[in-house]
Amino acid sequence: MKEFSNEAYYLIFSTLANRTRLAIIDTLRELPKTITEISTAIKQEQTIVSTNLKQLEKSALVTSEISGNKQLYSLNREIVEPLAHVLELHTAKHCPGLRVCIPKEKLKEYMKKEAAKETFIEH
Repeated sequence: MKEFSNEAYYLIFSTLANRTRLAIIDTLRELPKTITEISTAIKQEQTIVSTNLKQLEKSALVTSEISGNKQLYSLNREIVEPLAHVLELHTAKHCPGLRVCIPKEKLKEYMKKEAAKETFIEH
């Protein structure tokens, strides 16, 4: 692992630790959107969306460009896709059912319990 960059890691993780920003990221998965489109999709006021987009841009998770008379926001896929992959791996291993994350020391015990459950399949 390369040298730990406390400030840079804090910036990215604190940016992601916000449900509105996560909703914006989710909304931008498919296509670039305007503030109005994002606001409508996540049911938030445009001022709130604008404030959160600024933080996402500061963290390089989102980019913007002018297209005609509109400003379009897009995901920075070079950054977001690898992050999503890491989070998917973590979730699959440590957060079964997406309800609770299990610490490493308790994961083996949890997996034993899951393996011991009887499964009945009806045809």
